[in-house]
Amino acid sequence: MKRIHCILWIALLSLVGQPLAAQDYSKDAETIEGVMAAILDVISGPAGRTVDWDHFRYLFRGDAPLHIRAKRNDALTILATSVEGYVKDIGPRIASQDFFESIGSLTIDQYADIAQVFMVYEARRSPAGEPFDRGINSFQLIYDEGRWWIISLMWQAESTGVPIPARYLKKTRKQRRG
Repeated sequence: MKRIHCILWIALLSLVGQPLAAQDYSKDAETIEGVMAAILDVISGPAGRTVDWDHFRYLFRGDAPLHIRAKRNDALTILATSVEGYVKDIGPRIASQDFFESIGSLTIDQYADIAQVFMVYEARRSPAGEPFDRGINSFQLIYDEGRWWIISLMWQAESTGVPIPARYLKKTRKQRRG
């Protein structure tokens, strides 16, 4: 009996420090719509959550560029970062606040293995709350290795004098093959 206990303890201790099985995010990248839903799912949630940054990274091809059109000191500017820059610089702020971003509408324009997506986003402090912000996320994607990858992302919030055009407020999909 003592020998069995010893063997069980050795087996149990050998598991300590072993990495957990990696998450399988592959279903998220099967379709453009899946990628769009997944990216918002990753960054959305209550304050204090642990954001799955590996899931976020999985959606992008390499350290893709991200650009934000923003107002600073009453002037428009472009803030440039990357996937890793977003995780490092913006990630802590995202995780520390109640933030729920949802898709207002998608406009997908696809030709073969490349796609451009205009996503009207709506940001809330609770899932059912009123939007405090909305704008357009512009994604460029490529289909490679049996899945969709985000290769670049830029966004701009709606502001006074710059409303979201009506044509982007409804879901559309244009697909062209060959």
